Amino acid sequence: MSVVAVVVGLVVIGLLAVLRDQPAHVDAPVVTASAPAGLAADGLTLGRADAPVTIDVFEDFQCPACQRWGQTVFPRLAANELSSGQARLVFHGFAFIGPESKDAGRAAWAAARQGRFWDMWATLYANQGVRENGGAFTRDRLFAMADAIGLDAARFAADFGSGAAGRAVADGIVEAGRAGVAGTPALFVNGAPFEGNTYPELQSAITGAIRS
Repeated sequence: MSVVAVVVGLVVIGLLAVLRDQPAHVDAPVVTASAPAGLAADGLTLGRADAPVTIDVFEDFQCPACQRWGQTVFPRLAANELSSGQARLVFHGFAFIGPESKDAGRAAWAAARQGRFWDMWATLYANQGVRENGGAFTRDRLFAMADAIGLDAARFAADFGSGAAGRAVADGIVEAGRAGVAGTPALFVNGAPFEGNTYPELQSAITGAIRS
């Protein structure tokens, strides 16, 4: 994996942090974003399949704390543990905030069907609204996001509207409940609940999991 590729990807994430500080208006142009380059991606998993540590993260795309996690913790995790192969990150949707959360979850699932989940993940957070269920994730805007990252429009529409997409979103809510998740983001490191908020705390938990 190229160090340059990872650096370029982190520049993109850094730009997103700036963009996310600006209020998102429902009539504003869609911001295109992407996951860091050079990292292995397989569906909802980012990082090498043989990584000794698995980090499961439960998120709602309307959750401001999830957006902040993507700005403050994720870039360093991607540059270090994910790129080195020490850890892999697995996304779990927990669309509990409202109807726009569910539609955003559908959009993410549909993007995953085209191998572009993590680009949609980044794009959704780049376009998060200032108010929950305030129009940032209307279906028109979600389709515009899919178009902006280059997804096949007909396939995206079919997958977005499918019963399978709805079941995936509903299953995510059930899975979060079984895991005891009450809010987002919620992280588990090799199955153990992670109680910290910062990258150094997560780094320490990863190191401990590798040593155990």
